[in-house]
Amino acid sequence: MATMHTTFTASGSFTLTDENGVNIFSYSPSFTTLPNTSAKALYAGEHLAATAGSEIALAEVNDDRVYTFIKNVDNDYPVEVEASLSEGGGSPAPKEMADLNPGECFFSPMELNGDGSGNSLKVTSATAAQKVQYLLCGAIDN
Repeated sequence: MATMHTTFTASGSFTLTDENGVNIFSYSPSFTTLPNTSAKALYAGEHLAATAGSEIALAEVNDDRVYTFIKNVDNDYPVEVEASLSEGGGSPAPKEMADLNPGECFFSPMELNGDGSGNSLKVTSATAAQKVQYLLCGAIDN
């Protein structure tokens, strides 16, 4: 069986200028994962965010830690992203992570429950199913 060697880089740029075009604040964060070698290291695809919510399983990639990237590719409506992460062996408690307007994206490292239970992202739309694109990258286990 072949294995994959991956690193993942996320970066952005934020600039605040006043009405005269003077730069008041500028910030360009960047994040690169450590190299990871795994048979299952990277998943990418598209997912429909139903009005009742639909889940993207994270534990299929790695049962310990996953880097997640979600982009709302709908042109008209926002999408809500929630994490359902088990804490201390209890039932999953959904936590709102982001409200993505059309074209916006979300990136976060996610620490998962070691047994893989209750570890998923739930994407919900306010109207008919909206489409999101996702990239899940397995991280080095702690």
